[in-house]
Amino acid sequence: MMKKLLIFIALINISDISASKEIVFNEGDQWVLEARSNRLSSDSKVLYHMPSDAYHTYYAREFGDWDTFSIVDSRDIERLSKGDVIQIIKSEYNEKVYKVKLLSGFNKNRNFYVIAEDLLNYYKPS
Repeated sequence: MMKKLLIFIALINISDISASKEIVFNEGDQWVLEARSNRLSSDSKVLYHMPSDAYHTYYAREFGDWDTFSIVDSRDIERLSKGDVIQIIKSEYNEKVYKVKLLSGFNKNRNFYVIAEDLLNYYKPS
């Protein structure tokens, strides 16, 4: 009986720890690109001009089917430099993609789209 009680308490504590680390994206929040990125590099971090391009890239990453889902013209992406700031406007595609406004850089004050996973991995809230 005591063993079951200890296991139950441990499970509750683990679920509390994982719940407290959840990051919420709120409209109006500003995020800064912290990952190494250069506008002139081929491996730079990007924003997408079209929400469908961002979603198809997310879908291709998720299912590993790059030939079918992720055909994005390089002219339809905005390459970023480290330190660029974005502001979240709204979520799309069940919070997999976010519409953002670029607050710095060459195309400042234009709207783009970012994959939520990239937002978590490469950006920090400011």
